[in-house]
Amino acid sequence: MTNKSKVTLAIENFVRVANIVSNLDKILQEAKNLSLTAKNARVVALRAGDSAYGFKPITNFIDEFSELTIKTTKNISLLSSNLFAIALAVVRYSEFQQRLNTAFEITNHRDIAQLQHQGNIDLLRTMKQLESAITHLESYFEDILKQMRSAEYIAVTSRVEASNAGEFSESLQSVSNFITSAAKKIKQAINDNLKEMNLIRGALR
Repeated sequence: MTNKSKVTLAIENFVRVANIVSNLDKILQEAKNLSLTAKNARVVALRAGDSAYGFKPITNFIDEFSELTIKTTKNISLLSSNLFAIALAVVRYSEFQQRLNTAFEITNHRDIAQLQHQGNIDLLRTMKQLESAITHLESYFEDILKQMRSAEYIAVTSRVEASNAGEFSESLQSVSNFITSAAKKIKQAINDNLKEMNLIRGALR
């Protein structure tokens, strides 16, 4: 860790983990909205008939990547609960170590020195667990970013197909616009999380 106290850095990292979990809720909500949009678009495409023939398979793609994003985000949520617990453990070990250091300065007792040594081992082990959990989580976020790049491509394709849907064109265009908007929000939330994770990783070194 840097020149800041271990307790201060541990608390800052705990707050960053809380921000990551909060951003996950945003990602999950947008993914659910995408899934609902796909279902609504499918209804509109059916009503439009042949004029929206090219749009129908697109709704399937929207549904597929939104469901995949939901599944990935739920998996991330499970990992995040573990990340939260580890970050809290780092805070507790750091606080305990600080108290031991204070006690050792006062009494200089051998038993406290042994506790310091063991406490430092526990702290370092938990910090490594936190770094490992972050690395694991990062791979999931990369997967969602790939899904959102696919979503943006589908949005462009669907916009072209929607323009050929006659009186239903405007409704289908709104679907395309929503896909673009949702993908942008999800990417922003992921990029915010990746920044937080980089800050955590930097503080652990």
